[in-house]
Amino acid sequence: MKKTKREPLVLANWGRRFIAWFADYLIINVMLAYFGLEQIETQLIPKWLLPHLPGFDISIWSPLSVLVFFIYWAFSEWYFGRSIGQLLLNLRLVDARGGGVTLKDSVLQSFGKSLLLPLDCLIGWVYRPCRERRQRFFNSLSNTIVIYIGKPNRLIKQGKYKREP
Repeated sequence: MKKTKREPLVLANWGRRFIAWFADYLIINVMLAYFGLEQIETQLIPKWLLPHLPGFDISIWSPLSVLVFFIYWAFSEWYFGRSIGQLLLNLRLVDARGGGVTLKDSVLQSFGKSLLLPLDCLIGWVYRPCRERRQRFFNSLSNTIVIYIGKPNRLIKQGKYKREP
């Protein structure tokens, strides 16, 4: 029986990952607006928990939308291996060896993405073990990476992974 050589994993670049996140953000927010989440939220949650920008009727903090994003990312990245934004940009969430992620891992990394994204990214960019595998901090905690599954123009070899420039 012949051993087939497995292609090295290609770590997705931060720009591609941001565009995928932004696509998800737009898609989910359009759906939340369509279903009138803000009206539902103002009836269910006390006003002091929903601060607004001065002079605007825009809520700064939306606990229900954070919950919807968390559930969306946790389920889609566990069950399908990617979200709609990641599908559009040929990205996939995998474990560090390139296999599928568990529900626990997906829930853990989705927590950082839906609730603490700026801090999650900042720690990932500064903390060296995360930076080497292009991980957010919660990706590191869940031992997951985001890979590019398309045909990259150029690759940079880095340990057992390759990465997009």
